[in-house]
Amino acid sequence: MNISQSIKNIREKTSQSNNQAFRNPWALGILGIMVTFVTVNVIFIVVAFVTNPGLVVEDYYEAGRAYEKNALKMLAATQNTRNWETKLDMTSELFIGQKNAIRFTAVDQRGMPVDKAKVQLVAYRPSDADADIMASMKEIAPGLFEAVVAFPLKGIWDVNIKLQQGNNKYELAKRISVKQ
Repeated sequence: MNISQSIKNIREKTSQSNNQAFRNPWALGILGIMVTFVTVNVIFIVVAFVTNPGLVVEDYYEAGRAYEKNALKMLAATQNTRNWETKLDMTSELFIGQKNAIRFTAVDQRGMPVDKAKVQLVAYRPSDADADIMASMKEIAPGLFEAVVAFPLKGIWDVNIKLQQGNNKYELAKRISVKQ
């Protein structure tokens, strides 16, 4: 058998005129594209379930509607009627694992400190619910509250301060960045 005969046999086996489907290059190409498409989608689905941060609330629709109805009422009732002046103090550069003192001050419209209040600090990462931090802030002086917090991960954090004095409530939110 010579070389030209061998090439002719190979071309006949893999040509478009061959009736056997898995010898046709077009059929093999389409099959390869379909297998690649299905494999990539399976990988995306597995990664989505494995790395889910769990940030979606189960009753998200009802929670959103309740927030929408009450947000402006709560804001007007809590912030404007009392005229409290508040301030959040923390170091300008925060680093992973470093203990940082976060201080919160609150005074009323007469300049008197808001004391005997329950103040809660909540720090959460928008991308990772497992790293959330909750701490009660201790009153170290009248109207001055402090919590010492060490952030375990670098990146963006949302810090929320929730103050409650009897029936009066106040909330303050600030976005911060933690460096390596």
